[in-house]
Amino acid sequence: MIERPFSLYIHVPFCSKKCPYCDFNTYATPALPELEYVEALCRELSSYRADARFIARPIRSIFFGGGTPSLLSPEAIGRIISYAGELFALGSDAEVTLEANPSQPERARYEGYRLNGVNRISFGVQSFDAARLKLLGRDHSAEDASNAVGMAVAAGISNVSIDIIFGVPEQSIDQLRYDLACAVALPITHLSTYALTIEQGTPFFQRERRGLLHMPPEDDVVEMLRIIPHDLAAAGFKRYEISNYTKHNFESVHNSAYWVGQDYLGIGAGAHSYVANYNGEHRVSADRWSTFALPAEYMKRVAAGSALSWRETLDSKALSFEFFYLGLRRSEGVSKLAFERYFGEPYAVRYGELIEQLQEGGFIQEEGDAIALTDKGIALSDSIFERFV
Repeated sequence: MIERPFSLYIHVPFCSKKCPYCDFNTYATPALPELEYVEALCRELSSYRADARFIARPIRSIFFGGGTPSLLSPEAIGRIISYAGELFALGSDAEVTLEANPSQPERARYEGYRLNGVNRISFGVQSFDAARLKLLGRDHSAEDASNAVGMAVAAGISNVSIDIIFGVPEQSIDQLRYDLACAVALPITHLSTYALTIEQGTPFFQRERRGLLHMPPEDDVVEMLRIIPHDLAAAGFKRYEISNYTKHNFESVHNSAYWVGQDYLGIGAGAHSYVANYNGEHRVSADRWSTFALPAEYMKRVAAGSALSWRETLDSKALSFEFFYLGLRRSEGVSKLAFERYFGEPYAVRYGELIEQLQEGGFIQEEGDAIALTDKGIALSDSIFERFV
């Protein structure tokens, strides 16, 4: 059997407060149930000890996402990492990422995370402008963000990423360039840029419906999409995925696993898991499942024996769609040879006519083994992905 590493995702749904644009499975809580939640995480993790889908498979990466995982103490994070290493093979070179809020930065805390196994940290900075930070509901300042990055690096975590949100209400192109300039001036290795989307059920959705949010003109957002890779390239950051850039080849190992359809195990409230089923090297189907989303319900269910909320099976057709959809997000695009290896037939059998149409429109280009989006295609990527359904 071919050894296939898997990635481990740990969801920590707690926040000190919920941002008005956020539609993730997160909950503002005045008192973090750290002991109870970590106990539930370890108990759920142990339920996969004898699972045939994960036995004898090494962990490629661990990612603590949220929410605000940095609300957990370094000791709690270390307990989870250590336990994962006891249950599965965890190499010394495995990437271990912690998402963190840059408010109230403390070097000693970052040192604690490093000593407990964290070797990559991702700060939710979003902006360096005080007015935009206030609008986005963030509880940190630009100075906090700069200090947090500097302290993390000084604490020995040299692989640091930050997130920037653009297309914020009333944001100008010059203001975006200011955020980018502030970001690349920091000792970071990775940068993610996300366009603000107004999701139903969020406070921003209600404000927009009442006419209280004034989004930037569409032409400005299009220009922002052009400017971001231009300005970041000038600062030495290479785009390797639609929203992600790296300096010195520090691509996110964990997120890259998602984009190429590799297996991952999700632990925690509302976490998702995915495991492909093979016949030789062919992907014939995949199992996908999730846990209960509410933390109290999740912990109760884990204690009773299983937190499974739902499960589904994806057939080969669904897998080939995801392979193209996720692969086209990457700058290197989709490998035609890999498609044939995984699905047992040339890509053209399923998508040849569509690829030809997209090429004629200037949205996709072929070069050697790769099929990739052009700059024009990236700007319209969401609508292009829908055509593969």
